[in-house]
Amino acid sequence: MNLKTLKTLLIDGDGVLWHGSQPAPGLNRFFDVINRHGIKWALVTNNATAPVDDYVAKFKGFGIEASRESIFTSAIATAAYLRQRLEAGRPIYVVGERGIKEALTEAGFVVHDGSDRPEGVAVVVVGLDRQLTYRKLEIATWLIRDGAAFIATNPDRTIPTPYGLSPGAGSVVAAVSAATDQQPVFIGKPKPAIFEVALSYFETDADSTAMIGDRLDTDILGAKQLGLKTILTLGGVARRKDLADSEVQPDLVAEGISDLAEQFEKAFAS
Repeated sequence: MNLKTLKTLLIDGDGVLWHGSQPAPGLNRFFDVINRHGIKWALVTNNATAPVDDYVAKFKGFGIEASRESIFTSAIATAAYLRQRLEAGRPIYVVGERGIKEALTEAGFVVHDGSDRPEGVAVVVVGLDRQLTYRKLEIATWLIRDGAAFIATNPDRTIPTPYGLSPGAGSVVAAVSAATDQQPVFIGKPKPAIFEVALSYFETDADSTAMIGDRLDTDILGAKQLGLKTILTLGGVARRKDLADSEVQPDLVAEGISDLAEQFEKAFAS
């Protein structure tokens, strides 16, 4: 893949740009390189737990300027998806954290997330919830079995942490799916919705856009399905040995964001 032809980068956060609260080695150099060469970028993350402003602040804490408009979470994509299909003011039950609840509230919906069963709920949205209780699973199950639509922010079964892989949104979704005998509509990667929201913002084309991620089954697969270029960084979820066993193959592999910065430098120097 010729890195010089890229005009836009869609970049995953966890496992690529940072690990928990720690920036990935070479983070500032990477953004210096792409900004210097006029490459536009956006964060495209399946993480629906944090609001957009938290990501802007996180980038700022790492010394990188990011606008709210360049942050695309699965929470933002979920709110956009439901806004096209559901009138404002409708009640939604959420198993999730602040990011998805704020995104849905800002989209005009009435969000319920407590231990009382709400009335008139047309949609149940399920994502990662680190304050998950049996009662929340119970209410979500009742509502879905009574006819509410089942929407999931993303299918990531695990998330990278400084201590290893921990349960992700997909693990919570699996519990609700088992209890309801239903599969949800997934919004985040590898489904197209989250990519399409970002691409429409940039008004860019697939040939000059690449997705940078650390998961073969979401970042790379989803981008390939839309015809985007793909770059896998190692050190997050995927390891080099995973490539040998996978049918999904990226266009480029980098050891990490620091190595990718060096590859961009070499490409533009040639």
